[in-house]
Amino acid sequence: MRHVLYLLLAAIWSHTLGIYAHAAEPRVLVDGFTLERIASEPDIVTPVAVAFDRSGAMLVVESHTHKRPDEYDGPTSDRIRRFADTNGDGKFDTWSTYADGLRHAMNLVVRSDGAVVVVTRGDVFLLRDTDDDNVADERTTLVHLETNIDYPHNALGGFTFDREGGFYLGLGENFGGAYKLIGSDGSAFADSGGTGMVFHFDGDGSHLTRVAQGFWNPFGLCMVGWHTLFAVDNDPDASPPCRLIHVVPTGDYGHRWEYGRAGVHPLQAWDGELPGTLPMICGTGEAPCAVVPHNGYLWVTSWGDHRIERYKLAADGMSFSATCDIVVQGDEDFRPTGCAVGPDGALYFADWVSRSYPVHGKGRIWRLEDSTPIELDAEQWPAVQEVVRNRNLSDPINKADQTDPFARQIIVETLNEGDARKIGPLPRFRLATLQYLRWQGVDDEPELLRDALANPDPDVRLYAVRWIADNHLTEFRDEVAALLEGEIPDQRYYLCILGAIHWLDSNRETPPKTVVDGLLARELRNSRRPDDIKALALRLISPTHKQLTLDTLNGYIEGPHAGLRTEAVRTLALGSHAERFQYLAKVAGDETVAPDVRADAVAGLAAGPEHFQPLLERLSASDLEMVAKEAMRVRRLKGELEVPEEFKPEITDLDTWLALTDGRGDEASGRRLFHSTLGPKCATCHTIDGRGGTYGPDLTRYSANHDRRQALTAILHPSRDIAPRYVPWVLETDEGKTLVGLRLPLPGDGGTEPYIDTDGKRIDLKSEQIEFREPSKNSIMPDGLEKTMTVQDVADILAFLLERNENE
Repeated sequence: MRHVLYLLLAAIWSHTLGIYAHAAEPRVLVDGFTLERIASEPDIVTPVAVAFDRSGAMLVVESHTHKRPDEYDGPTSDRIRRFADTNGDGKFDTWSTYADGLRHAMNLVVRSDGAVVVVTRGDVFLLRDTDDDNVADERTTLVHLETNIDYPHNALGGFTFDREGGFYLGLGENFGGAYKLIGSDGSAFADSGGTGMVFHFDGDGSHLTRVAQGFWNPFGLCMVGWHTLFAVDNDPDASPPCRLIHVVPTGDYGHRWEYGRAGVHPLQAWDGELPGTLPMICGTGEAPCAVVPHNGYLWVTSWGDHRIERYKLAADGMSFSATCDIVVQGDEDFRPTGCAVGPDGALYFADWVSRSYPVHGKGRIWRLEDSTPIELDAEQWPAVQEVVRNRNLSDPINKADQTDPFARQIIVETLNEGDARKIGPLPRFRLATLQYLRWQGVDDEPELLRDALANPDPDVRLYAVRWIADNHLTEFRDEVAALLEGEIPDQRYYLCILGAIHWLDSNRETPPKTVVDGLLARELRNSRRPDDIKALALRLISPTHKQLTLDTLNGYIEGPHAGLRTEAVRTLALGSHAERFQYLAKVAGDETVAPDVRADAVAGLAAGPEHFQPLLERLSASDLEMVAKEAMRVRRLKGELEVPEEFKPEITDLDTWLALTDGRGDEASGRRLFHSTLGPKCATCHTIDGRGGTYGPDLTRYSANHDRRQALTAILHPSRDIAPRYVPWVLETDEGKTLVGLRLPLPGDGGTEPYIDTDGKRIDLKSEQIEFREPSKNSIMPDGLEKTMTVQDVADILAFLLERNENE
């Protein structure tokens, strides 16, 4: 018998080691917090959501139906498990089942009267325990979703109560499928196309009201105070980051599934890039599942980045900005999902444990305690109080500053149709009026849309284009195409028109397979397009696109159009053709070519082989200052010339740096240095006008909200202010190597993690190789850039960032 017992204990111990072989305890990264694991399998498995009933017991949604494998031997339905303290010692000690028979359960919240609200993919219902035996015995449906789509977690999910007994409900993209959402009183909303929504209902599920749209999957919702609603929204595959969003009535946050799940179609917005859309507060970690207000912070669980984050809000006009702390960081087997504040003031969160989407029999519950809680009531959050005051305008139509998109949204929210028709023709109200009329569901009035397409404001024209494309109004196709014959104010406008034409020409049932580069390649092949438009297309297309052969680019270079020639040389300089250097050398040495084009070709030779050194030496002595300067800089960056000695102040002396660089920068020279493969290598991570890397922030509109001091600070002190989505990781591997890299925003979680290091090189690591990870305090953008550049180089980069012509 003892032998059998030893074998049994050994088997259990072996099983436990197997489960946790790669599941190291997550680490607390902020002083003052204590983390404790209070439960794990077999008591709780694949937990999704957490709440507390009126007795203080914990309720946990335990999933058994999420992509359930055929061989899975767990319960046949999802359950709500109850974890109670039965002996009064302040610790949970007894598990029981409060409810079962659920399918694709996503969320739960306990109402003030003790009823439990459960959200599944397709329903919201109340559970009650009428005989006080801690088992639900009454169920009342509040909301029902009718649809043919049955994927577990892209429909109903996010849920929060308001302060008046009603509730907000999030709906995901539902794969773009048709649906009808029905309240308890029969009020309904039907749609398709895959724009995630937030709705409001009265407490009994009646009076359905659409609140906001343009989400991917708003998994988490929360209220702060009486008026302020927040959401965390998962991201499309290729459009990171996930979003922390200030949700306002009538708001449009830009996403629409049917334009393609990658999220890169020109008619999709993710951060307020398009007219009529609203930006996020900031990015969050990957796959956020919950957002919870607690002690003056918004707390977010990040399933994909294995961490618990907290966000400190700051007022920013009529919305917010935020800074992020990573409080808890785990390894690949730390997958936090639901989160709730316990009766003891601690945070409790569920842990799915594995990256496996199918249920797998593992799970943990954690308790995070703050030794110095702030105990700040939601109504006392200073940032929230300030934004509420800012939004409380007595006359929003006339007082709102429409340069703030959230201010314009207040106009949309408060308009009525009579006022909209009255003020609509006034230029400063035109965009807000169109937003209002579309939100209210007015018919697609032909004259209204035609007037908008002819409006002198390009934002108004673009809004009309989005309206036409979203509703697939093919009768306007030629009128949209005619916009390409008029003013093209910027690349965003141009790409949106192209995207709309392509969409109107396509079968709406099939998401487009080609997006930006495919549209631009088609434009370059279009014999009816004028060369000016083709030059713009060539500037925006990826320089490595397969259509851009050396013969094609050389044809543009030798052709008669100056704009195409310029863009072809720049494309060659950024390309990957091994033979491109001979074409660049020919242009660089051709004295009949314009000096600026020759200088572009010289810059492209920075990555060329050594046998071009004599040409660079000869060009360094050119009578043309632009050509000579570029040749000298390329030789310096290649190490052939010494960096000239000159006075450089300490990096802390910003005023002297500003004085030294003031008025001496050359925008064109800065552009060439920005895109150079040598030197600061800015374009390895940053994009401007569609060219460059996507690892760092897109700097196309940098000058719109940054001045010279801010730009110079970013160059000299790159780690001073790192947005949450751009925080690199310090990684220690099982081979004892320490690496620093920025996680690349690629779709999926297949067990391999891609990073880019400080040299711009990609690193792929298997998750199981990473034994330790923590966020770095230093930016992926290296310190000491000023040591590798001259003062003139710095001035040129500043000029390119702040003074460039977007349509040059």
